[in-house]
Amino acid sequence: MVDSILYDDEKEHALHRGAIYELARSSGLPEGEVGRIYERELEKLKKSARVKDFLPVLTHRLVKDNLRHHS
Repeated sequence: MVDSILYDDEKEHALHRGAIYELARSSGLPEGEVGRIYERELEKLKKSARVKDFLPVLTHRLVKDNLRHHS
């Protein structure tokens, strides 16, 4: 099920799910845990974003840094 508030459509959801999967794989953490962190960061960024094309890259970078500092 797509979170209609966080994701505009299924294509956007799939794009972010791919980033979550990659972060989980590279960090060795469960996908669900990484997904919660990722979606929390994405929600924060979306509130002030004017151009949403870069959100996957920015969110990925924030979460990757977050996971690196908490390892």
